[in-house]
Amino acid sequence: MELLRERPSARAKRARPYIACAQCGEHLYIPDWSERLDGARVRHLWTCSTCDYAFETTVQYAIEIDTAA
Repeated sequence: MELLRERPSARAKRARPYIACAQCGEHLYIPDWSERLDGARVRHLWTCSTCDYAFETTVQYAIEIDTAA
């Protein structure tokens, strides 16, 4: 018995959110590390497995999230 692996369709690939490596353009799907800076900002550390380039991104939300609860 042989297992056949189907390749994901182009539509399935597009549906998956990603960020492009800042150096080589490879698709990165999950950050290596995330840090909440305050109630409105989160910093992500990304490392590309293709070219070993590491970089950070910061996401700022429009409203501050109450984390006291």
